[in-house]
Amino acid sequence: MLKIDQDLCIGCGICADQCPFAAIKIVDGCAVVGDACTLCGACVESCDVGALSLEGTEKAVKVDLDEWSGVWVFCEYRLGCLAPVSLELLGAGRRLADLRGVKLSAVLFGHDTGDTATTLIAHGADIVYRVDHEQLAVYSEDTYAAVLTSLVREHRPEIVLAGATAIGRSFVPGVATSLDAGLTADCTALDIREEDGALMQTRPAFGGNIMATIVCLSSRPQMATVRPKVMRALDCDPARTGDIVDIAPPPGQLRSRVQVLESVAAHGAKVNIQEADILISGGRGLDTPKGFELLQQLADVLGAKVSASRAAVDAGWIPYPHQVGQTGKTVAPKLYIACGISGAVQHVAGMQSSETIVAINRDPHASIFDVADFGIVGDLYEIVPKLIKRIEEYRRG
Repeated sequence: MLKIDQDLCIGCGICADQCPFAAIKIVDGCAVVGDACTLCGACVESCDVGALSLEGTEKAVKVDLDEWSGVWVFCEYRLGCLAPVSLELLGAGRRLADLRGVKLSAVLFGHDTGDTATTLIAHGADIVYRVDHEQLAVYSEDTYAAVLTSLVREHRPEIVLAGATAIGRSFVPGVATSLDAGLTADCTALDIREEDGALMQTRPAFGGNIMATIVCLSSRPQMATVRPKVMRALDCDPARTGDIVDIAPPPGQLRSRVQVLESVAAHGAKVNIQEADILISGGRGLDTPKGFELLQQLADVLGAKVSASRAAVDAGWIPYPHQVGQTGKTVAPKLYIACGISGAVQHVAGMQSSETIVAINRDPHASIFDVADFGIVGDLYEIVPKLIKRIEEYRRG
C-alpha cells in the first residue's frame, strides 16, 4: 500500500503532478491517495522530503532461481500450418539462449503436425517438445493451458515466450497465473541483463507514449508474449540437428469444458497485411474515404496491399483488419509508403521495423519524417498520381 507521512508532507503537489493516473490530490495542505492508485511508485521517487513510501509490495523470493534453465518458445500450429510468429520467436529465442548459454526449446501442440518439428529445429531450436494428439487439433484454452503448465513445471525453463496472437493472449496468462509467474504482454524487444541474467522485456506503456522495460527478479519462469512482425526469423538451416521429444499428456489434461462445434474464418481474416511485402498506408491526411481508392490504384501497380492508421479506421473509411499500429497489426514489409499519416508513436510502433519507409505529407514537420528513409513534402493527391504514372512508364520500358 502507499503510505503518506502527514508529518513530513509539505503539500508541494509534486507527487500529484507526477502521478500518471491522477490518483493523488492535495487536500488541506497534505497529499491524499485515491482509489485510482496502481502502486507504480512514481510519486515515491518524486518526493524530495520522503513523505511517501510503498509497503507490502515487495515479493519474497519463492523459488531457487538456479533450478530454472533454458529458453522455451510456444510455437503456434493452426489450420494445418505453423504461425509465422513462431519462427520469429525462435530467432529471438536463439539469441537469448546464446546469451544465457542454455538450450532453446520449441513447444508444439497440434494434430498431424507432420515434419513441423524438423522445421523448428532448422530455424534454431535445439529441442522440440511435441504434443501431437487429436484432442489438440482444435484450440481449446483450458487444454492448452493445462498441458503447457505441466510441461513448464516438469522441465523448469527460465524463459517462456509466446506470440501475442489471439491464441497466445488467450491461454498464456492462465499459465502464468497457475505458475505464479510474471508475464509481460505485447513486447516489442527482448534482451538479457548482463549483471544478473534477467530477461529485459520492453513494451509500449501509457498509450504508447513511453517504452517500459520490465524485469521479473523473484520468480520463474519469466514469461512474455511478443507482437508478430517485430522479431526476425533466422534463415532455414536444413543441416541443423536437434532432439524431438514426443509428449503423451494424461487424459485429464486433454479434457476440455468447451466443445468446438465449428470453426469459420471471418471475412476480415482474409485481409492479411502482415504478410505483404509492400504496403500503401493512408491516414487522416486523406481527408476523405475516397482517398483509399487512389491508394488502391498505387497498390495495384506495385503489387501491394492497402493499410491504414487508426484515425482512418476510426473514421470508418476502411475496415479494422487494415489497421497498423499499437492497437492494430504490427507489420514489417520491404516497403511501407505512408500517405497522409502524421506519425503518432502508436502508429510508428506498428511499422517501424519496415525495411524502407517512404512518407508523403504536406506538413514538413510531421513526425513521420523522423522514421522515414525517404520523405516527400506535398499534396498526396498530386504526388500519388505522378508516382503511378511514372511506375507505369517504367514498366512499359
